[in-house]
Amino acid sequence: MSVSPVGIGLAGAGAFGEFCLAAFAEVPQVRIAAVCDTDTERVHKYALQYGVPAYTELDAMLADPAVEIVALNTPPAFHAGQGLAALHAGKHLFCEKPLAMTLAEGEALRVASVQAGKKITIDYVMRHNPLWQAAVAVRASGILGRLLHMDLANHAAGLNLPASHWFWDKSKSGGIWIEHGVHFFDVLAWVAGTNGTVTSAQAFTNAAGQEDRVEALAQYGDIAAHFYHGFTHSGRTERTRAELTFEHGFLTLEEWVPTELVITTEQATSLATLLPGSVTAEPLSDGQIRIRARLVEGKSAVYRACIQSGIRDLAHSIRNPGNDPAVTLQHGIESLRMAVEAESLGRHTPV
Repeated sequence: MSVSPVGIGLAGAGAFGEFCLAAFAEVPQVRIAAVCDTDTERVHKYALQYGVPAYTELDAMLADPAVEIVALNTPPAFHAGQGLAALHAGKHLFCEKPLAMTLAEGEALRVASVQAGKKITIDYVMRHNPLWQAAVAVRASGILGRLLHMDLANHAAGLNLPASHWFWDKSKSGGIWIEHGVHFFDVLAWVAGTNGTVTSAQAFTNAAGQEDRVEALAQYGDIAAHFYHGFTHSGRTERTRAELTFEHGFLTLEEWVPTELVITTEQATSLATLLPGSVTAEPLSDGQIRIRARLVEGKSAVYRACIQSGIRDLAHSIRNPGNDPAVTLQHGIESLRMAVEAESLGRHTPV
């Protein structure tokens, strides 16, 4: 018996909303049912493109019976209120990170989802990235021994954001840890196989008064972790690297949407069988071996596929009520908890 696609109403049709709409349109398990944005010209453009109703008020879209999932692409300050409205209207929620701005808001969403019998997932694309999935598989295999340390250095394109952008306004974004850092707190918890705790943090404010760099130490069980986020680069020079240190080797992932994974180790084992994409192995002069896995389709295609995997997973859990999404509400709450810890521990250091 064929299963009908799940109707999606997108709230927040900015540049990223446009990217998500194009991704959703390629997923047969869902169908775009409506678009909502306060910008009349923009919302009518996308409504016409996808042949669906245009709404400038969220409440009006929530009254549309064709909308089963609300894909929430609005700034973080709106997530809790709009998410609660969607749940109370009987809709499921596909929420961009963060889930909410505070733990109290996250708990309110949890209660509302239980009461409404509706599902929430967060668009944590890293959990759907084949290379992060491979990193989890390598840790779980034990081939490289115990995982000892995780390091995340994220030099992001803050120079591309105008001073007036909502990202710089903590009342709208929550700041770097809450708006951005939750992604990485979550993915390293997944790799470690346990929840984490932030032990210390600091923040730096630039001459314009913008908090543009933050840093934290954390632990996931007995695994040490370090996080750095700096919004100090352009789109041309931005760079992200995650490095996992094991007893018997190192695993690195390049880019915040990774398209390359490299393992350096003395363990000449079947590690390559755990890796996706194009895999090569190179013997090194010191007796180690370098194993490299590449996703040759490129960053944009990988990013789109990760979003598609997330919405497909939610649609499957809706049509099969006994299944939870791979990214659960609890994952969103745990990563938000760490972001709140980092925010509260950070001391602000002006330049």
